Amino acid sequence: MLKINLKLALRNIFRNKLYTAINIIGLGVASAFCILVYLYVKNERSFDSFHKDSASLFRVEESSIFGGMGRDEQKKSFFSFLTADADQQNMIQTPVPFSIDLKKNFPEVEAAVRIRTGDNPIVRIGNQSFKEKDNTVAFVDPDFFRVFNYPLLEGNKASVLSSINQVVLSQRMAKKYFGNADPVGKTINITSDKLLLTVSGVVKDFPQNSSFQYDIMIPVQADPYYVKGMAQGTNSFSHLLIIKLAPGIKQADFQRKLDAFSKPYFKTFFESMAKLDPKNKPQPFQVYLRPFAQAHYNQSDGWDHYTDLKNIYQLICLTVVILLIACLNYILLTLTSAISRSQDVGVRKTIGANRKQIVFQYYVETQLLAFIAVIAGFFIAVLCLPFFNGLIGSDLNIHNFSFADIGSMMFALAVALGLLAGVYPALAMSGLKPLNIMRGFSAYRISPGLSKSLVVLQYTICIVLVISALVINKQMRFLNNADMGFDKNQVVVLQNPYSWDDKAERGLLKARLTQFVAGQPYLQDITSTYFNFGGYSTNGFMLNGKHIDVHDMNVDFNYFTFNKIPIVKGRNFSTAFSGDSIAIKLPAQQVAAHNSATVEHNMVVNETLYNLLGKPKLDVVNRELGGVIVGVCKDYNIDDLTKKIEPTYHEIQGNPAGYFWIKIKPGQNIPQAMDKLQVGWNKLTGNLPFSYSFMDQDVAKNYDAYKRWMSTITTSCILAILIACLGLFGLSGLTTLNRTKEIGIRKVLGASVSNLFVLLNRGTLYLAAGSFIIAAPIAFYLVHQWLDNFAYRIKPDWLLFTAAGAIAMLTAIIAVSYHTIKAAVANPVNSLRNE
Repeated sequence: MLKINLKLALRNIFRNKLYTAINIIGLGVASAFCILVYLYVKNERSFDSFHKDSASLFRVEESSIFGGMGRDEQKKSFFSFLTADADQQNMIQTPVPFSIDLKKNFPEVEAAVRIRTGDNPIVRIGNQSFKEKDNTVAFVDPDFFRVFNYPLLEGNKASVLSSINQVVLSQRMAKKYFGNADPVGKTINITSDKLLLTVSGVVKDFPQNSSFQYDIMIPVQADPYYVKGMAQGTNSFSHLLIIKLAPGIKQADFQRKLDAFSKPYFKTFFESMAKLDPKNKPQPFQVYLRPFAQAHYNQSDGWDHYTDLKNIYQLICLTVVILLIACLNYILLTLTSAISRSQDVGVRKTIGANRKQIVFQYYVETQLLAFIAVIAGFFIAVLCLPFFNGLIGSDLNIHNFSFADIGSMMFALAVALGLLAGVYPALAMSGLKPLNIMRGFSAYRISPGLSKSLVVLQYTICIVLVISALVINKQMRFLNNADMGFDKNQVVVLQNPYSWDDKAERGLLKARLTQFVAGQPYLQDITSTYFNFGGYSTNGFMLNGKHIDVHDMNVDFNYFTFNKIPIVKGRNFSTAFSGDSIAIKLPAQQVAAHNSATVEHNMVVNETLYNLLGKPKLDVVNRELGGVIVGVCKDYNIDDLTKKIEPTYHEIQGNPAGYFWIKIKPGQNIPQAMDKLQVGWNKLTGNLPFSYSFMDQDVAKNYDAYKRWMSTITTSCILAILIACLGLFGLSGLTTLNRTKEIGIRKVLGASVSNLFVLLNRGTLYLAAGSFIIAAPIAFYLVHQWLDNFAYRIKPDWLLFTAAGAIAMLTAIIAVSYHTIKAAVANPVNSLRNE
């Protein structure tokens, strides 16, 4: 029986080549998108789960230590109810001695690993210096390789980090520094931390699905900060802490013990923090354990990899939508073409076939087509994988997934498509009455209401996606073109290669570089700061009876003139005022009266802070801030435009030479200017690493995730419209075929081609218009939910919605025009003769 049904299915598939091609393309494209999303989700779910005892590993976090200070208000989204735990804003840094005390007091803790990453490391090998990326260097406990499954190619995991002058290199870093020579026993000099280390081992490059991507691992006791951190105890939070629980220990049971231990352990520190804001009741405090394999779902400062669960749910929803459109296409075309299959059903029922046999025959045909479509979709997915990687910012490789995983997923997808797309048409066709079909050679026709409902549903989804794509695109253009209040164009940000402790060298380089810039005709100006874009310190102040976080920016004298930021009240910093760079001594009683930080410098505040202070007098000591306000600058954005402008003060403290901002004159050739600048840099620094970025690119990087989402929505929109148009194309062909005789009669009676075109397409336009009416309020709600992520945003206007409606109308007309025009210009004699 199955063999006969397969033969009949293949015969019907090849008989209707056009509609078979439409169905395979639609289901194949949808399957390809589904396969790609499956690979992405599976890859994200695999992060940090490859460790042997991953179920026993937990990241230690502290909740509410700072009573919510400095926390951005959580933005709610449609999926927030699914991501409540991942959206928690805890601190993941812990005191240096905390791990020692945990192991001492709890036999349940089998191992504890502290990790602190180094910033902007400079590594010297012989006469060569290498500027490495942040988080390349990690100071780790000796148990690091016993707790985590990172295989050592050379060295013993029990002793490879047993001495403070040892270092373990990744495979790629060993190759970079020493070529093909054996690196073990050789020395490396981390000049940024003044460490001379001996290579004791080489570890295989960390897999791409690891949150940690360290290349240089050093014993934690070798960290220059370690001794100070131990002395500060619970007053300093600096190290990641991963603990491994002993076999048989449950997280919930240990969590209760940890709660009882942590409250008295952190009592002194927590009380001192509460004194900063005595009017507000301290929030509950807890040391929280998060499963290590789930830590990457939580966005925390200091964690290398972050997977936004909301994006995963959104991608899954888009996949379901595209699969639904493809299945609706198949159902619509199958039912509409029932006119050509109804006689077959009538004959089979007349000679004794029961309903189950008819259902099974049609289901086998659909299932076979679904398998062909999924196989085609796999090849499309492989071809589109590089594009998809760029779309979502991932690095997926088909070879990283097992054949069994992909094969089982494709089989399940094909079965699901067969059931979704095939069951209803099979039931509908099997329900035909043979007597009604055979009498008078009548034909079965699809219910107009059902066909229209399917088309409206398809196009409603497409219009929602079109509106979303247009709104996101307009918002991103707004962000790129928005005035942030300072001049970010053609500004090069250079990082000072000397460590923070080398104050003399840092200051000398600043003086030399300032003199160099002044003598170059292609360069306009230079200033120096402690930070690059988005960098600042945050201090807590008691303002108007509330604890307020205020941003602290350490700048140079010409910072405001360099960035073209106007001073709206008072004066700018000036070398003519020696007090601008000298600390102010406040009376002891005034310092003691403060339950908050004190600036103790001259400062320029932004308008937001000035207004918050109640517009106080200038050039006198401000009691709230503990410093002298000498000027007020116009508000400008020191963060990206997803965040509002926060109260900020600027000061000159020490020698702010962490980063040099250099302005290239307008009209200069940028690549040539950078080549010249690098030549000058090498002469000034003795070929130290030339690490730079462009300010406008640094700003743009903050929107990368939103740009990727814009590309994802746009791509999904195109796929959805393509699949829907394929369905309309096929549907219009069947519709015009059913009305061939009517078209011939109308032409004989004098109807023009334009009259017939309008007649045949009028229904399509009505359906598209109805879809727009349904889609508009749905899209309006969804885009406003997304725009709530931004402090500065567009207001979707009627032009956007009108454009989306026009796109829907136009694509619908294009999709049906071929068949309607062909039918309208055909010779009526031929159509009437055939009928």
